[in-house]
Amino acid sequence: MKFHFRTLGCKMNWLDSARIQAALQSGGHHVAEDENDADIIFINSCTVTGRADRQSRQETSHAQRLKKQVAIFGCGPKVDPTKWKNKFPGALVFQNEKNILEYFHISPDQLEFPLHDRTRLPVAIQTGCDNKCTFCITRIARGKTEDFPIQGILRQIKRAEENGIQEIVLTGIQLASWGCENSEKYPEKSQLPELLHTILEKTTIPRIRMSSLGPQFLQKRFFQIFQNPRICDHLHLSIQSGSPEILKKMNRGHSIEEVFFIAQEAKKVRPEVALTSDIIVGFPGEREQDFLETVQMTEKIGLSKIHVFPFSPREGTGAANFPDHIHAAIKKERAQYLRRKGDILRKKFITSQIGRIQEVLVEDYETGYSKNYIRLKAPGAQSGERVRVQIQEDTITQEK
Repeated sequence: MKFHFRTLGCKMNWLDSARIQAALQSGGHHVAEDENDADIIFINSCTVTGRADRQSRQETSHAQRLKKQVAIFGCGPKVDPTKWKNKFPGALVFQNEKNILEYFHISPDQLEFPLHDRTRLPVAIQTGCDNKCTFCITRIARGKTEDFPIQGILRQIKRAEENGIQEIVLTGIQLASWGCENSEKYPEKSQLPELLHTILEKTTIPRIRMSSLGPQFLQKRFFQIFQNPRICDHLHLSIQSGSPEILKKMNRGHSIEEVFFIAQEAKKVRPEVALTSDIIVGFPGEREQDFLETVQMTEKIGLSKIHVFPFSPREGTGAANFPDHIHAAIKKERAQYLRRKGDILRKKFITSQIGRIQEVLVEDYETGYSKNYIRLKAPGAQSGERVRVQIQEDTITQEK
């Protein structure tokens, strides 16, 4: 059988797709680079917002128009499998990875992550989420928080080392909550610092990066371990708003004071740290003053990159039924304004680094990222090499 994958959504979805593709290949099936050559097209769906859900359905409809067997999995069928079965008769609808493996007669032991990329490897340390954010359906789609055992995490990292991989990216839905018995009530009991300490002690992987982090989990002791130079000085924070009122309506579980604390502590121990974030604009009830508080927060913290998302109501979440929804034109205007502000902050951060020497992990076209997330040129260097580059106008390159 030849198969082709289309993946929507977060890094965890991409990680799931890669692992399932590897399992299918180990079971004797083959990747079709061109969807027209495939016997079956897999759609790994995202349903985090109404827009994402529509895009997943559109991708599925397109695949069916190619007269191919279609297999749907991911967060969409996890939330509502009946809807997907009724919408797409004839498609295979899988609620979880186990169902896929059973259907194709593949042992769970074959579900290993492939080492296609020789520079970095995503390593999932947990899945699921205990937060009850009013805009998000991930808790329903992914279930409660489940931490992956430390021995399995170490085994993946050591396998990466053996294959010459230079950087791991710790990944999860509620990544920073690792080790919490009750992450909603006791976020301060996160064991992420202890996990990082063990990785540093038991492995020799040169670079450790983390994906999106919930601010409420980053306590004082996190910054003691964050000092280690093997940990990339880049924190991507899931802030979502700079307005205390909007954060309460979102039920985010963190305050704006916690965000300011993180920025202060991070810069104290790693002065060249890059702080990046996700921000939602146009949340129901967001006044002009709330939006301005968000803009001011990005400046005060000195974010080096902002991912901006206009609020998109998702059926099944509390926020979808909130009053005072913001007009689409206002959401668009605010998103454009904040993106422009983000571009200015990005340029300001990079300019502040000119003259400094940074280690670059080379990927392709003789370019790669520094530990603090600046894409730089490294002429003559090979993919997978770590080289020192001085940040200058002629070494800064266009980001992907």
